[in-house]
Amino acid sequence: MSKLVLICSLVLLSVPSIASADGFINPYVGVNFGGDTTERSTIYGAALGFIGSNGGFELDFGYTPQFYSVEEAGADGKVVTAMANFLLGGRRSAFAPYLALGLGLIRTNVQDDLLDLEAAKNSLGWNGGIGAFMGSGGFTVRADVRYFRAFDYDGFEDFDITSDKLSFWRGTIGIGLTW
Repeated sequence: MSKLVLICSLVLLSVPSIASADGFINPYVGVNFGGDTTERSTIYGAALGFIGSNGGFELDFGYTPQFYSVEEAGADGKVVTAMANFLLGGRRSAFAPYLALGLGLIRTNVQDDLLDLEAAKNSLGWNGGIGAFMGSGGFTVRADVRYFRAFDYDGFEDFDITSDKLSFWRGTIGIGLTW
């Protein structure tokens, strides 16, 4: 019985007494560049998650209404990303850098109203990058740069988009709420 009490006491003493993490929601605006985007394109999105002293987790949603520059008039290409990311680094000061790495969905959609053509693809993809939370209290500024890549992608032949991969960079900045 005394060994059981000793083991339970050691286990209880080894567990942190209070786990602390800051929840956050961060709307952002940014730009996609490089890779398969044909020109710099504006992205809108938001991240929702938590970050503690050593790391955290987030769900990140991004929408780019004009990712592809399609030659034909009336055509446009959109990209939506929905990623689940682990954040390595933490909220230790007013400037908190982090690394992000995650998996999720990259949805591409190309539409031509004049030719009445539309095509969409869902691809599993990954993203990784660096960023920082700046500020303290209820409002923070967050900036990051990430690389996105689809695991399997074969383009849109009807729109002369023949890439065998989908990859691009994204830079964002936003003012968020923390609690």
